[in-house]
Amino acid sequence: MILFYILRHSPESSILMGNVTIHLIAFSAGLSFLFALGEFLRTKLSRQAFVQGLLFLFAAFFQTHTYLTSTELYRLYPHFYLVHLPFTACIGSLLKQYFSELWNENPNKNRFSFWELIPAALVLGLMFPFYLSSAEDKIVIHNSYLEKGVPLRFQIIILLAVLPIFYAAYYVFSHMVRYVRWESFKKSAHLRLVGLVVGFGAIASAVGVYTLFFHERHGLQIVSFFIACLVIGIYLLRQKSPELWGEVQRIVIEEKKYQTSQLGAFDLDTLHQRLKSLMETKKVYLDETINLEKLAKQMQMSEHQLSEFLNIHLKKSFFHLLNHYRIEDAKELIKNHPEKNILTIAYEVGFPSKSTFYDAFKRELGQSPSEYRKKFKK
Repeated sequence: MILFYILRHSPESSILMGNVTIHLIAFSAGLSFLFALGEFLRTKLSRQAFVQGLLFLFAAFFQTHTYLTSTELYRLYPHFYLVHLPFTACIGSLLKQYFSELWNENPNKNRFSFWELIPAALVLGLMFPFYLSSAEDKIVIHNSYLEKGVPLRFQIIILLAVLPIFYAAYYVFSHMVRYVRWESFKKSAHLRLVGLVVGFGAIASAVGVYTLFFHERHGLQIVSFFIACLVIGIYLLRQKSPELWGEVQRIVIEEKKYQTSQLGAFDLDTLHQRLKSLMETKKVYLDETINLEKLAKQMQMSEHQLSEFLNIHLKKSFFHLLNHYRIEDAKELIKNHPEKNILTIAYEVGFPSKSTFYDAFKRELGQSPSEYRKKFKK
């Protein structure tokens, strides 16, 4: 909006900023083409990479069109004038398809539907007579736009091309609200970046609609400036976080598990602290009769809830958790009390038998208790 104000109110700054903006738009057009080429030339072209390539390609078309019209080069290539509109109408559905991979794990649910292509088909149909017109007619129409503004017919067509982008933004943000907790959103820079990218695109579209209906001469340049910043920002993000998409997908999958879990009423940090207190302060694992039911009662939750917490959030089974703490105690006893035999230590740390202790110890450390003790003998 600062750029919009400068272009409107300061003639000198308008020329300077206009030149900078045009060069930035040209750069982003080339960068978008390179991005698209890179996606299409992948050894294994996945569906996600294909959609991503189309998004960059269509963004390149849009930026190239803006560059041609802003530099008057469209007079040399008049038949390219407004050819970007049908492709722009596809961007919204492509964005929806791209981000739907996050929410739907079944690829059959993410296929293009006929209805998603209707805006692009309508734009193409309404623009077809214009595309068939002569080069001279196109130049005359463009010149009249600069003087009188965009005719209502073309305003409706452009609005029709942009509306799917607003729907895609609504789709992404509504699913974020549905699947992702606010606490997770605040903690994850990756999720915030996704929200920023989508929100930036929606703002650019909103600015475009505003300038379209209020006849701002530099409206197209302002929208393309937003897109240029977005494309360059995506490039920098990909350099800094090559696995951005995979990390976001992992977070969403974890959040979906949380939504369907039995732990919705619990704060995970509180559960972690409660379990840590029971294990490290009260040392409940020393009780050889401890079981999942007893621990669940002390955690003030059901057995199913405790089992889910251990398996999903700690990545450990109940017995793996107990054995881990018992063996940590056993290691200290073996190291600091050479007078105690292995069987005594096994019973002291909560194991019901020597064989159970040996099996758990070797599984945890890759060696038997006796072999471990030899390291500390002088």
